[in-house]
Amino acid sequence: MAKISCSYFLVLILVVSVFSVVEKAKGDGRCTITIDPKASSCDIIECRLSCITEYNGVAECIASKIGRPPNCVCSYDC
Repeated sequence: MAKISCSYFLVLILVVSVFSVVEKAKGDGRCTITIDPKASSCDIIECRLSCITEYNGVAECIASKIGRPPNCVCSYDC
């Protein structure tokens, strides 16, 4: 009886985890865009302000490669 209950419990956990992964993949819907990529530097205040007003998103200054100036990258719901 205990082996059957343990097996059912493990199957239940597996099913729940599969559904949660599938739901995350379908419902994520996050997009990213680089705001003003030709700018010489990224001002975090301007970056976040333009991301919030234009896309209702969250922005960060991120360098694409080491040694290059950072770009304003905005993440928002598609």
